[in-house]
Amino acid sequence: MREFVYEKPGGVDVIKKVEKGQPKSEPGKVIIKASFGSVNHVDIWGRMDLPGQPFPRVFGSDLSGYVEDPSDSIFKKGDKVVLYPMKFCGFCKNCLAGNENSCFTRALYGVHTDGFFAEYVSVPASNVLKLPENVSLEYAAALPVAYTTAYHGLVDRIRMVPGSTLLILGGSGGAGVAALQIAKALGARVITTTSYDWKAEMLKKIGADEVLRLDEKLAENVLRLTGNDGVDYVFDALGGAYTNVALKTVRKGGKVVNMAMTAGSEIQLNLRQIYANNIDFLGVYLGTRKDLFDLLNMVSQGRIKPLIDSVFPIDDVDKAQLRMEKRNHIGKILLKF
Repeated sequence: MREFVYEKPGGVDVIKKVEKGQPKSEPGKVIIKASFGSVNHVDIWGRMDLPGQPFPRVFGSDLSGYVEDPSDSIFKKGDKVVLYPMKFCGFCKNCLAGNENSCFTRALYGVHTDGFFAEYVSVPASNVLKLPENVSLEYAAALPVAYTTAYHGLVDRIRMVPGSTLLILGGSGGAGVAALQIAKALGARVITTTSYDWKAEMLKKIGADEVLRLDEKLAENVLRLTGNDGVDYVFDALGGAYTNVALKTVRKGGKVVNMAMTAGSEIQLNLRQIYANNIDFLGVYLGTRKDLFDLLNMVSQGRIKPLIDSVFPIDDVDKAQLRMEKRNHIGKILLKF
């Protein structure tokens, strides 16, 4: 079978296709025949020489497919499934509370340990979720990282309520689009952002109430749209200097949730701005298995429809990653096995 490996840190030239034998059946493990994967920014960061990333390793965190060998699990051969992308112990107090994304020994598949981009993958049965009959393998592959992170941030962390106003910083990326679609399904007013006119049109088409440019007037424009009160919540998919934009535009008693550092990880904060305005500043790292399960049901019910940008054959995974690096996409870039 083929598997796709980062041989060492670097550009897309470090991606190698390796031939090896199929995984063998093991108790507690399920073998999945891959159908679709999807590209995330974490795949690109995963090519960099960052702490905690082993090389060489199989990459890829999002995968859907069919059960090939259920071993001793509850699944049956041929079941359509999607994989939860976090490795977790299942026994620490966070796991026992259903917060696998905060497991004390967590590892993201494809980043901190071998991932899912192979024709056949052996994974713990606890990482496998069966798809509702009317959810496609394509839509399922779009969910695990971007949509689950957005769902966890909006539902579990800030506990969004209908009628509230949300600002999304980095609105045309995978998580930003996911946050827009989930927030609209939850009854929120959404102000989102992009640097591209063509992406702005697409964001309006999928439900954005307002789309603003990521420029020096962003904070001023957000306050104008909210009568100078500010938004109830900010979903920050950028970080860096935009963190201060988030703090300027959220209302007193509002909440900011950050899930990325694409604009930088180092920031300067005025702590008085946070405590004096009763602002909750929250972080989100992926989501839980229940979040992914809930998302599958939202897709099944027609409440959200993942936005698919393009589909590449898995052999062209380098081209798919370059499309993301050049920001030529909006929504999820899929890979077909």
